[in-house]
Amino acid sequence: MLNKKETMKTISRYIFVLMMLSFGSSVYAQDYYDDEEYYDSEETVATPQKSTYTAPTYEAVDYETGKIESNLPTSGPKEDLEPIEFLNPRADDIFWQKVVYRMIDLREKINFPLYYPEDASDGRESLFAFIFNLMQDGKISGYEYDDAREVFCDATKVSFKDILKKYEILYSIEVDPVTNDTIYHVAESDIPNREVMKFYLKEVWYFDKHSSIFTVKTLAICPILSQETETGLMKYPLFWVPFDMLRPYFAQQEVLLSEKNNGMRLSLDDLFIKRRYGSYIYKTSNVQNRNFLEYCTTSEEAKKEQDLVKTTLLNFEQDLWEY
Repeated sequence: MLNKKETMKTISRYIFVLMMLSFGSSVYAQDYYDDEEYYDSEETVATPQKSTYTAPTYEAVDYETGKIESNLPTSGPKEDLEPIEFLNPRADDIFWQKVVYRMIDLREKINFPLYYPEDASDGRESLFAFIFNLMQDGKISGYEYDDAREVFCDATKVSFKDILKKYEILYSIEVDPVTNDTIYHVAESDIPNREVMKFYLKEVWYFDKHSSIFTVKTLAICPILSQETETGLMKYPLFWVPFDMLRPYFAQQEVLLSEKNNGMRLSLDDLFIKRRYGSYIYKTSNVQNRNFLEYCTTSEEAKKEQDLVKTTLLNFEQDLWEY
């Protein structure tokens, strides 16, 4: 027989089981009625909200060049592009400087983006054609080339008309109906960009003690025209153009750097600032103002002078800092 204590435990278990069964049936009944109310009620369908997204639209496609003009946020008008600003150091802060003259040969492969395209295409044109058109439009000024010095003033300024007549470049004449001024116009096919194979470049290397920066700045550029004459091929430096005068327009002109990836584009200003071109030194500032060919009798001696200038610039920069 069960004692009194075991009997009470058994009764408690039965009571607990009955309570759980009762609670479960009430919950099931509540869910059942809720489901009935849901199915008996009217069905409500959510109205989708109108999307605020606007797909980008594209302008016409030029099927000859494959160029697509778009209004994507990453592409803005070229007129809004500006050159990178550089700090102009005070003359008193220039602790050391060296003026260097370079020759850019457009026949070198690295310089092809400056020579091609020979005919304007896809918004691109050769470096000389671009400079020539800027001068034709009166946006920049050219200054006389002189072996002894470079002076940029009104007295040495050359006119566009004189350049056309001196080098026998074909042109047409128009008269402005408003100002009655004579306008000289050269057709794209008559621009002698194929005959400009080289450029002179003047730059200055300096150390700014205020900012502790050793850097280089391009000062001017000069196109060299090659023409066949009775005595052979003659080279004519046309004119100097201050580089700061060109930079606002260079920043708006693209150059194609790679044939494999047409997305690799830089502006002309970026190309010169990043020094993405090939060149060699032919002169530095000196007392007698001579270039290497005037006192070097052989090409080997000229090469040694070039290497000496490179070593001087490198050693000066290395000696500035301690490691």
